[in-house]
Amino acid sequence: MRARLLTVGILLPLVVAASGCGSTSRHGAADKAGGSTAPVVLRAAAAYGPDQPDAPLAKRFAAQVAKLSGGRLRIELVFDVGGEADANVEARIAKMVARGDYELGWIGARAWDELGVRSFQALQAPFLITNYAIFERVAKSPLAGQMLAGLRSRRVVGVALIPGLLRHPVGLRRPFLSPSDYQGARFRDIPSRATDALISALGAVPTHVSNAAYPSAAKHLIDGGEWSFANAPLGGIVTANVTFYAKALTIFANEDAFSRLSEKQRAILREAGTRTLHSVADFPLRQELAFDGFLASQFCRHPGRVVLASKAQLAALERAARPVYAELERDPQTRRMIAAIRAVGASLPQPPPIRVPPACTKPGPSTLTVGKVSSLLNGTYHWRLTRAAALAFGAPASNPENDHYPAVNAAVLRDGVVTMVSSHPPIRGTYRIVGNRIIFSVRGGGYLMTFTFTRAADGTLRLEGVPPIDRGDAWVWSGAPWHLVGAPIDTR
Repeated sequence: MRARLLTVGILLPLVVAASGCGSTSRHGAADKAGGSTAPVVLRAAAAYGPDQPDAPLAKRFAAQVAKLSGGRLRIELVFDVGGEADANVEARIAKMVARGDYELGWIGARAWDELGVRSFQALQAPFLITNYAIFERVAKSPLAGQMLAGLRSRRVVGVALIPGLLRHPVGLRRPFLSPSDYQGARFRDIPSRATDALISALGAVPTHVSNAAYPSAAKHLIDGGEWSFANAPLGGIVTANVTFYAKALTIFANEDAFSRLSEKQRAILREAGTRTLHSVADFPLRQELAFDGFLASQFCRHPGRVVLASKAQLAALERAARPVYAELERDPQTRRMIAAIRAVGASLPQPPPIRVPPACTKPGPSTLTVGKVSSLLNGTYHWRLTRAAALAFGAPASNPENDHYPAVNAAVLRDGVVTMVSSHPPIRGTYRIVGNRIIFSVRGGGYLMTFTFTRAADGTLRLEGVPPIDRGDAWVWSGAPWHLVGAPIDTR
C-alpha cells in the first residue's frame, strides 16, 4: 500500500512501459523455438487512464517483468483502451483480451460477474472486507488462486490478484448514512451484478455513468456513488466508516498468447504479479488497520466532508444487505469463500476508530454550486515549460529523466470542469474558485491541488501552489503563465 501514500503527480511524459529500442517479437513463439533473440513484448490493456490510483501498480508490474527477464520480456501498457464514453469498459476489455486484441488485461475483479464469472463475488460481499489487513491476508491466501482459476471459463488465464482501495458511499449533495438516505437515490457504480444488487437492496437505483459523462451527470442525473478516498469527487461527502467492499485488480492473459510463452516467461509474469502484490501489501498490521483513517485525514485537509454512521445506522445497513448474501451464497464456492474471509476478519484485531477533525464534518460548499464563479475563468489555455525554468525550479522538474523541454501544456476550463488536453489520453477533473484560490480535483490524483492565482487584463493566469502540494504537480500546473488562447474548445 505504499503506492497509495504517494501523490499521483501529473508529470512530464515519462517512459513508463517496459519497452525499448530495437526489434521486438510478439507472444514469445520464436523464443521457445530458439530462433530469435528479440525481446518479447506483450501489450496490456488497462481500463482507465495513467492518472488513476491503480496506474502506478500496473507500471510496477511492467517494471518487475522487465527486471526479472533482464529486458527479454516486456510489457507495453496501453491505458484508457475502452475509452471514456463506455460505462462498461472493464467488461469490454476482458472481451478484447479473450479474443486476442491484447495479450494481457488489467481490470477490477468486480466486473467479471458481468461476464458470468462468479469466483470473485466474495470480494464484493457487502461490509465483509472492511480494512486493508483483511484484504492483504485474503490476497496472499489460497483464495486468490481459486478466484483467478475461475477466469478459465472466459478463455483467459489469471496471473495475479492485486489489492486496490476500499470503496465507500459518497454523497454529492447530502450524506448517505442509513437505508432511508438511499431510498430512490440515483447511485453511480461501475457495472457489477454484485454491486448493483447491494445498491438496489439499500433502496437506491444503480446508475452506470461513464467517466466522460460524469461531470454533466453529477449536476442532474446522480445523487451519489461508491468511490475510494483517493478519487472521491471534490466537495463529496464520504461516509468513512461504511465500506461496501474492497476493490481488487486482476491481471490476466489471453489463453493462447499465454500458452505460446515459455515456462520461464510464464513464471516471470506470475512472479512479477507476486512482487507487485507484496510491494503494496507488506506493511505492519497496525499501519494497515489504520490506513483508511489516514486517507480520511488527508481528505479532510481540503474542501470535502467526512461523516460517520452511528452503530444503529450501521446495523440497519447490514440488515438491508442480507438479501444480497442470500443470493451470493447460493453459489457453493462463493459461500465457502465468504466464510473463509469472515474467519480471517475474526482472527485480526479491530482497526482503531476513524477520527475526523470537527471542521471536516461540517457542511461546506458543494462543487455542484460553483456555477457562475467558476465560469469566470472559462477558456483554453497554453503554457510553455522551459529548461531554464525547470533548472530554476529544481527537482523533480530538473531531473534528467524529465528533460523533455520545451514542453507545451494545454488545458480547458469550462464551468468547473478542467481537461488537460495536452496529455494522452486527456486528464479530466473539476475545479472551484474560492477568493483568489483555484482548487483542482483531478481524477485519480488522490488529493486536491490548491493554487493562488492572478489574472491579467489579457486573460493570462499566473498560478502558485499552496502547500501541501506535490512538487511535480506544482511544476506542471504552475511552472509558467497560462496564456488565454480562446474560448473553451470541445473536449468530449
